Amino acid sequence: MNQIKLSQILDPKQNNLNMLRLLAAAAVVISHAVFLQSGHKADEILSGVTYYNLGDHAVNVFFVLSGLTVAASLIRSPSTAEFLVARGLRIFPALAVCAALLVLLGAIVTICTPERFLADTRVWRYGLNTLLLGSAATGLPGVFEGNPHPSVMNASIWTLKYEVACYVVLALIGFSDLLRKRRFIFLLALSWGIAAGFLLVRSGHATLPIDQAARFWLCFSFGVGLYVFRDDIPLSIVGVLVLGFALWMAIGTEWERIISPFATGYGAVWLAKIPIGRIRDLTNKMDLSYGIYIFGWPITQTLVLERPDLGVHAVVMVSLILSASIAMPSWFLIERPALRARKSVMNALKTLANRIAHSCHWSAADGVRS
Repeated sequence: MNQIKLSQILDPKQNNLNMLRLLAAAAVVISHAVFLQSGHKADEILSGVTYYNLGDHAVNVFFVLSGLTVAASLIRSPSTAEFLVARGLRIFPALAVCAALLVLLGAIVTICTPERFLADTRVWRYGLNTLLLGSAATGLPGVFEGNPHPSVMNASIWTLKYEVACYVVLALIGFSDLLRKRRFIFLLALSWGIAAGFLLVRSGHATLPIDQAARFWLCFSFGVGLYVFRDDIPLSIVGVLVLGFALWMAIGTEWERIISPFATGYGAVWLAKIPIGRIRDLTNKMDLSYGIYIFGWPITQTLVLERPDLGVHAVVMVSLILSASIAMPSWFLIERPALRARKSVMNALKTLANRIAHSCHWSAADGVRS
């Protein structure tokens, strides 16, 4: 029997990638809800069992699937600029709305007076830092200070700066015409060797941003590699079992951080081929994963603040329900319209660039005449 190749399921009607992203987002919310309810990082699911807890594994899968789908988007894009605009429209409009809503939420739940809250420079700096992808560990004055994990407004978004960095690197690779198989395989091997070597050397040390950069590049570039070699990649249960066994053998060793993204990433892509009927059609109509991801943390923090008596299971369930409830209007009112505005935004940017060039031309001409 012929094995199914990855290229055969890349049509959204033939895969469950949106469903997998939704499950990964839910896993992040679940992992964070357990942590935020207790305040102890060690309480997160799988913490102490594998190097990555449940939320970490889910984020790794996010990056693998992102590399796969975003590489396809780059190939389809008329230009690198349009690709970057599309990526920006996927990330920033919903993130800006999220930041604005969190400032409003902060004004409601803060222990500060309205005057003191609005006068604090952290309020406007929070919105700016969010758009600059640097507000993950920051808070608003008097907000969530009494929670088990106090003050932090939205730690989930800490991964977005790495996601955007991966987009930029991929755009440069595409612009340099390095996505061709023969060229990309050398680039992939070299970058994996550097990232894996760095993680091996850093094993046992406190995690730094550069460790996270190596981790996410392994995940994202693996997804890109899956797309580049899509005609050659079989979706095989044997592959799942082999990589799963390799991960099991690596648990507790310095190799776990390297093998884990490949094992979970390939396993997720293998699951993408399994028919799930109408659920596939439903998740293809609305992608709630990003909304759930960026709204989940503040929803759980607010829930813990207002109902500290709730048990962990109730916090998890209510957080998931409320996150999905917010993610739905986020998709229909913000994210999907933003994605559909790509060509309009590109035309506006081209017009602006032409006007600036025209203005510079006339200024230079005036300088010559004078």
